[in-house]
Amino acid sequence: MTKQRYIKRVGRALECAPAKKREILRQLDSDIGIALGEGRELRQILEEMGTPRALAGEFNESLDREERRRARRRKWGLRIVCILGALLAVLAVAAGTVYWMLPKERNIEDSKVFDAAQVQSRAEEVIALFSAEEYETLEGYASEELREALARTSFSVIRGYIGEDWGELQSMGRIYMVEIRERNKAYAAVQVNVSYENVNVTFTLSFNRQMELYGFYVR
Repeated sequence: MTKQRYIKRVGRALECAPAKKREILRQLDSDIGIALGEGRELRQILEEMGTPRALAGEFNESLDREERRRARRRKWGLRIVCILGALLAVLAVAAGTVYWMLPKERNIEDSKVFDAAQVQSRAEEVIALFSAEEYETLEGYASEELREALARTSFSVIRGYIGEDWGELQSMGRIYMVEIRERNKAYAAVQVNVSYENVNVTFTLSFNRQMELYGFYVR
């Protein structure tokens, strides 16, 4: 399947106003383009994202209730995908939306490479810096691959896909961690739901062996 056909099929499954639909599809196109720019194959990228309908269904659950109600009145009868945050850069080998569905996973507690407490602490630091909009400091945590990706976007742009006014950080949910091995490389993958005054955000992060931030995805 080509990139444009995949995006078109996602568009058919959106349940939102036309303007919002265009915004989502532009972001999805950008996300795939970034991953391609990192040298990844389109087939692998689309497999990790899942089928267009499955991807739309996943994000449909987080769709604003009023938006869905308006969409039903317009009888679009479709679903919405909010690729909020630039899969950006880093769908990066095993860090994307479906990272725990990838092969060769293991519980972080059983890892011989990563220390669970260190991974959790680093994830909390990254989220705190991003929440405080201390992007320059946060970029110092990034791997070379992520910095190259950020040259085509930025943390502030990523934040804007969620909304302009998040409000203060209120609470952080349970942190889920796994080790992922792919092509003889090991990554620590983290997912956590974070509540702010005005939005709820799911962070998906990954770290390499050097505990550098390798993948960064929000929705």
